[in-house]
Amino acid sequence: MTSIGERIKKARLKIGLSQMELAEAANVSQPTVANWENDSHTPRQAALEKLAQILDSETSWLKVGDAVLEHHTHSIDEYLARPVHHVPIFAWPSPNTARTQLVDGKARDYVAISIEASKPFALIANDPAMAAHFPIGSAIIFDAGAIDLQDGSCYLFDLGERIVLRRWQSAPGRLEALPNQSAVDPEFVSERPLPLARALMSIRRH
Repeated sequence: MTSIGERIKKARLKIGLSQMELAEAANVSQPTVANWENDSHTPRQAALEKLAQILDSETSWLKVGDAVLEHHTHSIDEYLARPVHHVPIFAWPSPNTARTQLVDGKARDYVAISIEASKPFALIANDPAMAAHFPIGSAIIFDAGAIDLQDGSCYLFDLGERIVLRRWQSAPGRLEALPNQSAVDPEFVSERPLPLARALMSIRRH
């Protein structure tokens, strides 16, 4: 799961442009490009379309990533072969919740979803620092079986006194909020942490 900013940066580097060169081509300032790439600001639709032309990319890919490509490339048979999980939805864990009690208790609801996950569960989002990507009140689908850390992906981390959802980035190792804002500082770690689960997607609840 990558952000718009990460996809813009990836596409820019792929064709060998600097931030300044992309800024000149898009008729914006270099700080604007930097803000896009670190997710401080999201380009408007017109800007995304122009960026797609400059970066030789699809607007839909810049906007939502590989999910669109998967939708078009997977055959019906492949889609139907995916397992349907009835994923339990739990409230967000309270402070000092032990990692072994993360999904203890009765589920508030269930959602049926076709997804590749070995240990899926869902939590109700409630973190303003992550609300741009995981709106408050939505159900965030996690996979407790996917705990291999990958740059740009979001995970549940046990920080001792609380359990948080953050994006992992290495070099240096840090847990970041989304989008990156000066008011929400990254948490730097000296050792590579072991996450509780990877966030796969969020679903609006009615």
